[in-house]
Amino acid sequence: MKKLVSSTIVTVCILSAITITGCQSVSPKLQDEYIRPGLSQGMHSVFDKYRPLISEMMAEDKLPGLSIALVDRDGILWAAGFGYTDYGKKTPVTTDTLFDIQSTGKTITATAVLIAVQDGLLDLDVPIIEYFPEFTVNSRFEEDPEKKISLRHLLNHTSGIASEAPVGNNREASYLSLEEHVQSISHTWLRHKVGERRSYSSPGYDLAAYVLQLRSGQPFAEYLKYKIFIPLNMPNCLVDPQLIRNHPNRAVGHMQFVKHFPLTGDIPFVGAGGHYINAKELARFVQFYLNGGKVDGQTILDESLITSMVTPPICYKQYGLGVDIFHDKYYIIGHGGSGMGFFSFMFWLPEYEIGCVCLVNSANYNPSFSIFSDLIDENLVQKNKYFEIPSVEYQAWQPPDPNTFTRFKPAWKKYIGTYKFIWRGWKFSTSIRIALALGLTHNYTHLKVFDKDGYLCVNTGILNDMDSGQLDEHLPGLFFTPTGKCLDLRGPTFTWQNYRMKKVDNDPDRNFDINF
Repeated sequence: MKKLVSSTIVTVCILSAITITGCQSVSPKLQDEYIRPGLSQGMHSVFDKYRPLISEMMAEDKLPGLSIALVDRDGILWAAGFGYTDYGKKTPVTTDTLFDIQSTGKTITATAVLIAVQDGLLDLDVPIIEYFPEFTVNSRFEEDPEKKISLRHLLNHTSGIASEAPVGNNREASYLSLEEHVQSISHTWLRHKVGERRSYSSPGYDLAAYVLQLRSGQPFAEYLKYKIFIPLNMPNCLVDPQLIRNHPNRAVGHMQFVKHFPLTGDIPFVGAGGHYINAKELARFVQFYLNGGKVDGQTILDESLITSMVTPPICYKQYGLGVDIFHDKYYIIGHGGSGMGFFSFMFWLPEYEIGCVCLVNSANYNPSFSIFSDLIDENLVQKNKYFEIPSVEYQAWQPPDPNTFTRFKPAWKKYIGTYKFIWRGWKFSTSIRIALALGLTHNYTHLKVFDKDGYLCVNTGILNDMDSGQLDEHLPGLFFTPTGKCLDLRGPTFTWQNYRMKKVDNDPDRNFDINF
């Protein structure tokens, strides 16, 4: 019966990977494959079934390359590479091809911090200014918030730190140091009180990486190498931008309308998403957690710290320390990442001792993880053997009523208009330039500020976004949305969520030409 359940889960893992990625490619044929010797014929039948399905779905969605691996406590069950590292079709994708895993790397960063806690270098609940005394940040809610922010707050996204930093972000490749990137956070505003609620923050992870760098006395990439990559037999995992750039078997990111992406490691997102890894070695990372933090029987991370990792804060029950936690029907732990032309995910099911990783060098789709849970519910035969999950108390946060915000002031008329974000390090295709010239803009390129129903409002361009609405003024020219996103029009540089922008028109409804 156990073999039947394992085979069923393997089927579900593969099918979920296919469905989530959408899958495309110029020539999405199988390029490389490993199957563990001694597996049953039933398992081989599963692989036989899904090889062509992966190729078909890659062709349909025009994905250049995809690499997938299934793993249990003993190692890789199946690993395969499909397609090519780019549309030039010169280099086939293998199970050794490096992909940018984006935010999936946050689990690796959290693991590094927990190992430092285990070694006595760090404490999860000590204010980070004890390790980084120069750090400060602005808050509308409390004085000296930096005296409250701990590594636990950074790793579970409850610090309140904004989603981007002014120096080094998704719209402007900085080519500056981690230190300069982290120091720029001191010029930002918290979205909420420390620990009040969860708001996703990549700079928080870069700050955690920098604190670890300070305490260990070695670059973050070196710490990862000697504390995680070497012990877990992951020698090809890279964070150093120069090593990544020169690697001969590296996938290139792709996304519709974008001709060139800056290298993630140059931004620098060393803690938040600058990890380049291949499918086989990311599978070993999952195997490490399936074995309770052990490698070949040797403890690398104590189970008590893994328990802390998968324990969510009271304000958000679906995220621990660097891991998403899904427990509506089944107990699933993992993380996903998307950006710079890449998409990735990894997850593991502790109850069934199996996990899956999938890496794609394209972001031309909108992945959904809900189908994974649906397929498990439809296919598992032992539905009475759920993992016992302790109930989690959850305190839902309610945003302020925007109708209580300050009514529109005549002095705010000067802020009305259209603002264009400043991009550096990106190259856009001719088609998107034409679309923009026709006024077919979206939230990635422009922001509109306008007067509506007696309030100053912002339009982020995202349908049903609760932040597309009223603004409240905290200081002259400094505004916040109900969820705490910051619009700073005090000049000379205007910013939205710390992205720089410039005003291009006083009429928010007028179409205009754009030059990048």
